Amino acid sequence: MIAFKQDTLYSSKFDDIYFNTDEPLKECFHTYSSVVDLLSEDELVVAEAGFGAGLNFFSTVLRAGDKKLHYIAVEKYPFSKAELRQIYTKFPSLSELFSLFIDQYDVLNDALIRIKFKNVILDIYFGDILDFFDELDFKADIWYMDGFAPSKNPDMWSLEVFDKVGAFCKSGAILRTFSSARIVQDNLKNAGFSVIKIKGHSKKRQSLEAILQTPKQKVSRQPWYSVPAIKPFKKVLIIGAGVAGLSAALKFCKAGFEVSVAEKMSQPATNGSSNHAGILMPLITKPEVDLGKMHMSAFLFAKNFYKGSEFADFCGVYDYAKNELEKQRFETWGKNEIFEFDKNASPYPRAFINDAAQIRPKKLCQSLAANLNMYYDFEFESLEKTKTGYKVNFKNKQSLDADLIIFAIGDESRVLFENSFEDEFMQLSSVRGQVTHIKEPLNLAYPYSARGYACKFVDGVQVIGATYARNDFCSETRLNDNEENISNLSEFISQKPTVIGANVGFRGYSGDRFPLIGGVHNAREFKQSYKSLLWTKNHENHQTPAHYENILITTAHGSRGLCTAIFGAEILLDMALGRQICTTKTILDSLNPARFLVRKLKKGLVK
Repeated sequence: MIAFKQDTLYSSKFDDIYFNTDEPLKECFHTYSSVVDLLSEDELVVAEAGFGAGLNFFSTVLRAGDKKLHYIAVEKYPFSKAELRQIYTKFPSLSELFSLFIDQYDVLNDALIRIKFKNVILDIYFGDILDFFDELDFKADIWYMDGFAPSKNPDMWSLEVFDKVGAFCKSGAILRTFSSARIVQDNLKNAGFSVIKIKGHSKKRQSLEAILQTPKQKVSRQPWYSVPAIKPFKKVLIIGAGVAGLSAALKFCKAGFEVSVAEKMSQPATNGSSNHAGILMPLITKPEVDLGKMHMSAFLFAKNFYKGSEFADFCGVYDYAKNELEKQRFETWGKNEIFEFDKNASPYPRAFINDAAQIRPKKLCQSLAANLNMYYDFEFESLEKTKTGYKVNFKNKQSLDADLIIFAIGDESRVLFENSFEDEFMQLSSVRGQVTHIKEPLNLAYPYSARGYACKFVDGVQVIGATYARNDFCSETRLNDNEENISNLSEFISQKPTVIGANVGFRGYSGDRFPLIGGVHNAREFKQSYKSLLWTKNHENHQTPAHYENILITTAHGSRGLCTAIFGAEILLDMALGRQICTTKTILDSLNPARFLVRKLKKGLVK
């Protein structure tokens, strides 16, 4: 619960105020965002320790004007949406910016969320500041240290924290803090910063400005999972025209690159993205499970991508807990703003996921492809390294040139790794899924997922599904699969519906259920570089991993690809641009395409 003390936002935990009662926005401009005027760069990276209610962020957005701003913050005790709305009634001048912000704001503990608008990217990590340094990787032009007073919150102002801040600074980075306490000055100096006192705002006599004298290097944790270094590029070739490939194409186009898409079929969305309708929803696990964190992060990001699309219906979705284990997963979350749990619902307890949606994947892909440079009937065969990039050969005897290649070929990725990239330890499989088209048996207000799932009636069709058959490559529809889909919804359907059609798609799955998103590793060199992982104490091998130059992949998105494919597209763009990635290192490592090989190396199973 938020509290106010003498009309100022107050923290009972720290017995301190969040900002001064005397013109708090002016204080933000004076103490923090005025530093923007000291830098001439058109693009700025600003980091903040202690996001709080976000006043420093909003004042920086206003100060930066037309500059591109990447703002990266950490907050251990975040406000809820409802609390922020209440706080911001006191700042009517920020109403326009706040509306853009709050529409995308969600709290996910020990995770990173991304908010984008205009020329601004905001990344917020919700957790401890020391974990923040372990989970992120960036270099800032500007740092704001805005925790509670050192006497109230000493952990924020420790020498350890300032040492780590130094590893996240560009050369000449400027640090500002409201506190001029002696311990803050001493710890900054001991961490290698030069420190000067500057005039404080209003009744506050002094604040501090510091500049890092000698840039520090961040120590790489698990370097075999390091992000690939992408060389400068202009021409991007994306292979695969499903949701994963086309969403990546859209993002790279918007970033200003020359993008082409090669698709082996004569139209887009002919495989896993070919359904008439599908559901955008996360996989809900217990909050501490990495797979669930990844899916929740992907969902929160993807929903912002689809908002405003004519192919998305943000009606909310029911997710039924079909057994006691699933019920416990929902209950573990407790009260939260992402979903509401009803343990007394029938026929099973259920969660209503507020911002979940029904998506039209095939229509979406067709719309995206209509505005892209498409090459149809181009099935990948091989690639050749050239002086400037790559020559990519196709089975139609034609070739295309590119500086950066992204593979988004779904279940066919297993063959790609076997034949082109020679990683025999890759755990990928193809899963055949058949959905059934029926005349509307129920007038659904919301799609739902139980033993099967049902979408709302749209354009004369209601979609239910889906079967799950690993390594079954039959592309023809089957009557018994339609029967299975209907049977899986028997608790919800009082009479057998009329089947009017079906659709088959093949999805790629990995052995650990995480997608593969990132650089494509050179398995042969990987084996040589990391052959000692089994024997090296604490795995202290700091060699940089070998990747194929400028080759990325996004695949194995499984049944929730409407979430993770969009997430993957943003991750690849972040990698290509060399900026802070839109998720944590823990999640990124879980997505790394080299992970199966690394696990074998750690167990000594690679000869």
